[in-house]
Amino acid sequence: MATTIDHLESHHRYAVIRGFTDATGLRVPFEATGVIRRISLDPGYTTIFIDWERDGPNGATTPERLTFAFKATDGPRNNHMREYFEKGEVVLPAREPKAPKPAPEAEPAQRPAAESFVHLNGRQPQDEVSLNEQTVACDCGATFHRAIWPAHGDLRVNACLRCGAVTVTKQIGDDGRFTGDSWTAYLTVPIAQQTVDWLARFPRVAINHAGATWRWPMSATLVRYPTLFYPADTRVSDEQELGRLEDVLFAAQSPLTRADRQSSACGDIPAPPAGAAEQFAHFAYVQRALNLRPTSDLDTLRRHGNLISASSELAAALLLRRDGAYDIMMGWLRSKNEDEFSAGIAMLRDSRPLFSGPDDPNLAPALIEILNGLPLGQMKGVPNRVESCLKFEALLVAIADLGANSMQMQDALRALRVKIARKDPTLMEAMAIVLNELNGKDNRPEEYR
Repeated sequence: MATTIDHLESHHRYAVIRGFTDATGLRVPFEATGVIRRISLDPGYTTIFIDWERDGPNGATTPERLTFAFKATDGPRNNHMREYFEKGEVVLPAREPKAPKPAPEAEPAQRPAAESFVHLNGRQPQDEVSLNEQTVACDCGATFHRAIWPAHGDLRVNACLRCGAVTVTKQIGDDGRFTGDSWTAYLTVPIAQQTVDWLARFPRVAINHAGATWRWPMSATLVRYPTLFYPADTRVSDEQELGRLEDVLFAAQSPLTRADRQSSACGDIPAPPAGAAEQFAHFAYVQRALNLRPTSDLDTLRRHGNLISASSELAAALLLRRDGAYDIMMGWLRSKNEDEFSAGIAMLRDSRPLFSGPDDPNLAPALIEILNGLPLGQMKGVPNRVESCLKFEALLVAIADLGANSMQMQDALRALRVKIARKDPTLMEAMAIVLNELNGKDNRPEEYR
């Protein structure tokens, strides 16, 4: 999954609705427009980088890198990008022109060597080769191809469960919205084989993107998709063996927490080779998280627990086993510091072992107090949205995940709906969806039922 910050994502046009100066002094005025091509974070999650093509006169564009401190207290930053950027249409990279077809009388062209990958012996191609719709440079077939976890960032890493080949690619394509020609292809990226071998130590995953609980359009950091993990050394010989293996893995992983599924599938992963930590920061972050313990430095665990981190669930599980976990979690949920609040939400979503049940006196009263204490002023530049809407949504998702369906919680949510009805209709609807979920009702739109 490509990196997103609030509503910002790659290959969309954005208009600046409030001028700003980035951390390097680059001035971007009101009404400037451009297309974001890449969003990335430094390995320590302290800096946001946005590469965009800024529109100029006569259709010209200028590539620019916008740089923002993640912990900034003003200007564009995490949870505040909507105040500065207005989202527009999809603008995908231009598709390379197709090669002309040979004349009818010409001899059939010899099959290019790149269409067969036996000669690679599972190694990463050191040229930019089109795999068409395949994600791995092998001849086993897409049935055996799986993403390697954590599936974050612009570069994609996939593996074959049959031959073991691992390939790093970038995705290109067109959704057909404006051209009528929908297509997707994968191009191999020259990466040092030592780095690819290290990436191969991470587990493979099958992500069910249709299986997430339907609530409302929300930040990607709050959506949890059902995921099946395959240990890195998994190999199968045919489709029948693959089916049997997946049945066994599903049965074994279903009772486990998400963090336990991740850690049990990882095994022993060494530190990244030189250069890999920056290029594949999410993988390096997970590798470091696997070596943390509940007693590790609290600030380190908090950084790993941030919802945008690939290691968020691993760190949250460690934090919940730490002495004083409840007080740490509630302190962070009350904090005005965005990083602390994010880690607090990561803990809260999986905090069921801390409570005796939905009526636990430490659950509903504390969360209701936090909800009622969030400011309800209008978000700058965004009509009909309160300034704390994103915190409200994160807390609502956690309440639904916990199944905190006590009458006290339900009454509080109904009262809040009345309180914010004219201030934020979107948030009012989200509260109704959570109330329905707590009462066992199906929230999905009719076309998905």
